[in-house]
Amino acid sequence: MNGISLAAVLSALDAIFTLNAMKLIKDLEVSESVTSYSQIQNKQLRFKRDGNPYLRLVLRDSSGQINGTVWDQIEYLNKTIGEGNFVKYQGHIELFNGDKQLIVEKIREVTSEDQLNGFDESKLIPSTEGDIEEMWTRLQSLVDEHTSDVYIKQLLSNVLEKFQQEIKSYPAAVEIHHNYWGGFLEHVLSVLECVLFFSQKYPNLDKNLLVAGAILHDIGKIEELSSPKTPAYSVRGQLIGHVVLGFDLLQKEASRIPELPSPVLTLLGHLILSHQGRPEWGAPKLPQIPEALVLHYVDDLDAKMNRFCQVLKQDTGESEFTAFDRYLERSIYKGDREGLGDELFVVSNSE
Repeated sequence: MNGISLAAVLSALDAIFTLNAMKLIKDLEVSESVTSYSQIQNKQLRFKRDGNPYLRLVLRDSSGQINGTVWDQIEYLNKTIGEGNFVKYQGHIELFNGDKQLIVEKIREVTSEDQLNGFDESKLIPSTEGDIEEMWTRLQSLVDEHTSDVYIKQLLSNVLEKFQQEIKSYPAAVEIHHNYWGGFLEHVLSVLECVLFFSQKYPNLDKNLLVAGAILHDIGKIEELSSPKTPAYSVRGQLIGHVVLGFDLLQKEASRIPELPSPVLTLLGHLILSHQGRPEWGAPKLPQIPEALVLHYVDDLDAKMNRFCQVLKQDTGESEFTAFDRYLERSIYKGDREGLGDELFVVSNSE
């Protein structure tokens, strides 16, 4: 066999079989037993009514996510697996409140040997459907075209150059919206395009502030999150949060441009501090200038629209409505829109 041993051939065939057997979350069926790979998006230690602990996991791959429950070896597993880890798991699928969940029987962090047996990191990291380089080029072009203030343009140029790799790769959130590779860039570009639309609708808005707010409002997330591949919250992200981290980053970058007028810096700071809109959503300040109000609603709308799209895309149930989404606080209708409500209009031919 041209110097290739039978054992080597069998080993290669075994590796191919294992790779093909790697199942994505979207393909998991109720009552199915499965052994595959995933990434831990969220991990919580919880307790049953009798006081015994269990782990509640959110596992994800490039096709979606699924809730998982671990009942055994809790103390050991709570120490050895964590958020962001790539894991190999074994378990079975059950239906709970109309949604699929994974009952985990075995789970461990992936090893170097798993690379030979089917583990493919690229299949586990969700990614934007857009072309990252095209989005990046468009972002830069819009900033150049619509920023007339020389100092704001210099500030944005410095930030984009310094954090280019983070902006291109980071998600916009761990779980809520645009929570995939390149999601940060996708979200920022979308917000920028929307605020530019409103600048045409309302010409009295300061376009320079709107462009800067779109670029900078979430910039603190590059420190709030740990990394683009394992997007868990960092310690500073947990203790301080992206709003204040972004405000601090603005002050630091602005110090490199002494000519930047202090009133302008104050307004830019307000855009960052108020973009969440409400104190209960993490905003230290309510929007108090028109540009801040536009930025808040555009940011919120883009996040919610992305969540709507993700829920619709990932839901595999047969119902006309998706499973209840705890972030949107609702189910979403996904049934046939044609003829919707026709049953309400029954016409009788009798006199």
